[in-house]
Amino acid sequence: MRLSIPALLAAALGLISTQANADHHNKKLFPELVAPILSAKCVGCHGDEKQKGKLRLDSIEAIMQGGSEGETVVAGKVDESSLLQRVYLPLDDDEHMPPEGKDQLTAQESAVLAFWISSGAKPDASIADLKPDEKTNAAIAHVLGNLPKAETAVAKADEMKLTPEQEKAIATTIGNVEKSGASLMAIAQDTPELRFSALNVAKEFSDDGLTALKPISGQLKWVDLARTKVTDKGLAHLAGMKGITRLHLENTAITDAGLDQIKGLTNLEYLNLYGTQVTDAGIMKLAGLKKLKKVFLWQSKVTEAGAGKLAAAIPGLDANTGWKASKVEPVALAANTKAAPAAPAKPAPAKPTPPPTKPTPKPEPKPAPAKPAPTKPAATPAPKPAAPTIDPMFDKALTELKNASDQSAKKAAAAKASLDASIKAVAEATKKAEALKAQSEKAAKVAAETKAALDQLLKAVEASK
Repeated sequence: MRLSIPALLAAALGLISTQANADHHNKKLFPELVAPILSAKCVGCHGDEKQKGKLRLDSIEAIMQGGSEGETVVAGKVDESSLLQRVYLPLDDDEHMPPEGKDQLTAQESAVLAFWISSGAKPDASIADLKPDEKTNAAIAHVLGNLPKAETAVAKADEMKLTPEQEKAIATTIGNVEKSGASLMAIAQDTPELRFSALNVAKEFSDDGLTALKPISGQLKWVDLARTKVTDKGLAHLAGMKGITRLHLENTAITDAGLDQIKGLTNLEYLNLYGTQVTDAGIMKLAGLKKLKKVFLWQSKVTEAGAGKLAAAIPGLDANTGWKASKVEPVALAANTKAAPAAPAKPAPAKPTPPPTKPTPKPEPKPAPAKPAPTKPAATPAPKPAAPTIDPMFDKALTELKNASDQSAKKAAAAKASLDASIKAVAEATKKAEALKAQSEKAAKVAAETKAALDQLLKAVEASK
C-alpha cells in the first residue's frame, strides 16, 4: 500500500516528536532546569558574591541548608517551602521574590520549581523518573526551549557602576529631598536604584516638588505621589524618567491629560490610579506600555469594558477595577432547587355577564358563554437563596492576608521567645552578680578584720620593746 505525501509527512513529524520527547525525558530536572532558573533569577542576590538573608541558592547543598529564616525548600512540601511562597506573593508585597524591578519568574518556571519540590527536591533524578503529568510536562518543555540566561558579574558591575558626578548628584538630591520632609533612598542595599515617597508631606506636596528629582532621573525606579496635590501638569517632570517601574497616583487630581505624560514610561510595571478622574478613553493611552503588569482603577471613571479593552491590548495585564459581589442568576437557583408539586386545582364557577341596562344605538353582539376561569396553581415555596459565591480576587486577597498573618504570628512568637531568653539570661546574670557581690563583701570584711588584728599585733610588739 502506497502512502500519500501528507501521510508520510505526518509520520515523519510524529517520529521527530517522539525522539524529541525521549530526549526531553532523559534530562535531569535539577541540574538542567532548576539550577539554570535559580542562577538567572535568584543567585544575583543569593550566591557567591552576595547572600541576602544568609541564603545561597547556587548549589543543592546550600539550598537545602536554608538561610537566616530557616528552611527554604522542604522536600515534598511546596506549601512549606518559602522559596516558592515568596514567588507566589503579589509583586508589590515586600516579601515577594525576586524583588520588584528584577527579572521575574515565568509561570512555567514557577511550575518547574514547584514540581521539583513536590517530587522530593532530588538532585539527580531524571524527568522520566519523576513522571510529570501532561500540564507539568508542557511547562518543562517550554522552559527547556527558553532557558533563562544568567546575567554575568561583569554586566552587573557595569550596570551598577556610577560616575563620581552621578554619586554626587544622588547625595545632593537625597539631602534636598529630606530637607523638604519627603523620602528618597535606595531600593535595596548595594544598588543605586532609588525610591521616592511624598507620603510624609502629601498634603503640601505639589507639582514644584517634582523638579528636585530631575538630577537623579536615571536612577529613579519607584515614585509614590499618592494623596498629594500633584496635577496633570506636574507629571511632565516625570515624562523623561524612563527607568520608573512603579508609580503611585491614587487619590490625586490626575485626569486623562496626565496620562499623556506617563505613556512614554516604557519600563512601567505597576500603576495605581485609584480614586482619580481617568476614563476609558484615557487609559487606552497606556496601551503601548507592554511591560505593565498591574493597574489599579478602583473608584475611577473607568468601566469594566474599558479595563477589559486595555487588558486585551497588553498581554498578562491585571486591570483591577475593585471587588464586586458575584451575581446569582435566577435560572441557576431554579436548577438547583426542587419545586414542590402543585396541588390539583378545581375550576372556579363562571360568573354570568349582566345584561345592559340601557338600550344602545346599535345592538351589541351577544356575549360569548363564559369559560371557567383558569385556576392558578398552588404557590410553590420560594427557593432558598444560594450561598453567595466568593470572587476569586477577594478569595486570593483573603489567602494572602491569612499568609501574612501567619508569618507575622511566627515572627512575633520568635521575637517573644528571644525576649524570654534574654530576660532569663539577664535574671541569671543578675543572680550571679549578686552572689559575686556578696562574696566580695564577705572577703572585704574578712580582709578588714584581718588587717585590724594585724595592726593590734604590731602595736603589742612595739609596746613590748
